[in-house]
Parts: sequence; structure tokens; C-alpha cells
Amino acid sequence: MKQTILYALVLALLSAALPFLCLLPLYPASAPARDIPAAATAAPLPQSTAAGAASSATPAATAEPDPILLYDAATESVVTVPLQAYLVGAAACEMPVDWPDDALCAQMVASHSYALYQRDHGGSTGGGYCTVNSALCSGWASAEVLQSRWGDEYAANNARLQALADVVATQILRYGGQPAAACYHAMSNGHTEASQNVWLEALPYLQGVDSAWDKYSEDYEVTIQYSSGQFSDAVASGLGITLTGDPGGWLGASVWDAAGYIKTIELGGQSVGGTQVRAALSLRSACFAIAWRGGQFVITTRGYGHGVGLSQYGARTMAEGGAGWQDILAYYFPGTELTPL
Repeated sequence: MKQTILYALVLALLSAALPFLCLLPLYPASAPARDIPAAATAAPLPQSTAAGAASSATPAATAEPDPILLYDAATESVVTVPLQAYLVGAAACEMPVDWPDDALCAQMVASHSYALYQRDHGGSTGGGYCTVNSALCSGWASAEVLQSRWGDEYAANNARLQALADVVATQILRYGGQPAAACYHAMSNGHTEASQNVWLEALPYLQGVDSAWDKYSEDYEVTIQYSSGQFSDAVASGLGITLTGDPGGWLGASVWDAAGYIKTIELGGQSVGGTQVRAALSLRSACFAIAWRGGQFVITTRGYGHGVGLSQYGARTMAEGGAGWQDILAYYFPGTELTPL
């Protein structure tokens, strides 16, 4: 009898407690997640759980990108420039501000990548990554210089470039995991040049690409004249070659490289590199032809700049045709990849 009464009491108690059993945890209580060593977690959280946790957490502060160090020839000093200010100042010096957005973005990424390449390869002789002249708006210019240059249009131009810099500030070109030497020039002769023909080092992503649209630039082909005296003085000063006798006999054979730039040319019986002659005669390009005609030297150049890497005029034309800045960079620097800082 007592046993029957005991069973009845147990059943009654279980019946009363049943509605509350669902509130009990299914697993034993554990320490908060922050106290569990990373190595002790058996597997990552499912995507949905991880996403939910991320949305409720306080966002981590974004690290400020490293500044760019520049040797400013105008002040003969190294200046530390915040990345945003560098991108704006570099683009403003390298391209007209009214060019297409994607051309300007490509220029910013190229400038940034090249500066970091220079940093990793010794930098400039003055101590910065690159040498610029802010007063001449060469390579980079400060906000003060741009204000003077743009006047009443400064606010609008600066706002536009700042917005574009926001888009590309965290992206650079890399090759083999390292910043690429994303160099640039105004326009090619119709085909960009291989790096080893200008700076000796052969870089796989700087072997030249077709850039035929450069030929449609208004100042693609330019002709200048030198008197015999001017020509001989420039050759003597820049190349150390003394030219004597009949000017008509000063010129010899020219050898052209695969991209159409002068590889070597004979001056006064000596073979000289095309890039050396370009520098000595202050020519726009190493794609040139020289002729003694009508008592003077007539020199015709095609393109503007060293011809390696990004053609700025080509970038403009591609952007006007609908290419994005990523497409422009991939075309002129084949084999590189865009990666975050």
C-alpha cells in the first residue's frame, strides 16, 4: 500500500514539472567563447551564424594607409604625404582633371603601385620613394599648388578627385606578390616599349602592347629643327661626341627595335643609344627620325615619353570607349593583378 502511494506521488510530481522541462539547456553550460583558445574550436561557425555575429559586433577601426614619402625638388626636402593627398596630387599633375573617371582611377593606381615599387627598390636619391617637383606640378602637387592652379574650380576639381581616390585607395598592382613598377607616359608611338630598352631590366609585364589609338592624338607627331651649331653643341654636351666637318656626314645608320623606337643611331661615326640621343636633344620620344635638309637638322618624333607601361592617352581613349580602370590596367600591365594593400 505504501509503495502504491509512493508511485502515485512520483507520477504527480513528474506531471507537474513536465511543462518546465523544455526550458532546461540541452547541453551542459560552457565558458564564453572569448575564453576558448582558438586551437580548441573544432570547426568554424556556419556562415549564417558567423554573419549574425559580425552584424551585432562593433566594427573594427580601419587602419590608416601608410603615407607616401616624396623627395620634393622644389623644396629639396622629403615630404610625408597622406595616401589620399598623394593620389589626388599625382592624378592632377599627370592627367587633365576633365578626363574620364576610369582613366584617372587607372592613373592613381599606377602612381601608387609605382611609388611602392620604388620604395622597395631603394627609392630616389633624395630619400623619398620618388622625386617630384611640386612647384612645377611634376609627379605630384600639394593642395596649395592646386588651389593656385585651379582657382575658383579648386573645390569642384578636388572633390571629384577625392571621390575617385576613395574608390582605388586600397588597390595596387602586384606581380609575384610584390608591388609592380606600373610606370606611365603621355602617349606611345602606337606600341608601348619594353622596359629593358629604356632601363635595362626586363620586367615580364612591361614588354609592350599595341596602343594604336595613340596615333590619333593631335600632337602625336611633332617636327622640330636644329641648326648645325645647336645640334653639335647638344651632342657634345649630352653625349660627349665632337662633330666636325660637313653636317651632312654626321648622321649614320639607325637601328629600330621591335616596337618602332630607335635602338641605336650613328652620330659622328659612333653608335649611340636612342634613349641617350633623346635625352641629349630633348626630344619628346625615342621614336624619331633625323635628316639634314635645307641647311638644318629636321627631327620628327612620334609619341611623347619613354613609352613604357601605361599610355595616358591610351587610357583616356579606352575609358571613353567604355573600359573600366581595372581593364585599362590589365591591358597595359599584362600578368599583374589588382590586390588590396
